[in-house]
Amino acid sequence: MPRSLVVVRDDMYTKYLHGIRELTTDVVDDTFANLQSCSALNVGSRLHRTQPRISLTIRVVPKILQNKIFFGKK
Repeated sequence: MPRSLVVVRDDMYTKYLHGIRELTTDVVDDTFANLQSCSALNVGSRLHRTQPRISLTIRVVPKILQNKIFFGKK
């Protein structure tokens, strides 16, 4: 659904490939994790993509440098 969120973590993030397929229509099936929360959808419903989907990735990266680097300053 537009403005929805999928959180991928643990094994799903590190051991499996994940991404957004370039489709124009999604078909709802019984593997949707939160189907019961989407009252407007049923198995077999078709969702037509009218705008591009955007994937954002937020990662926790350990700090590896002790000194701060200032780009563009001498």
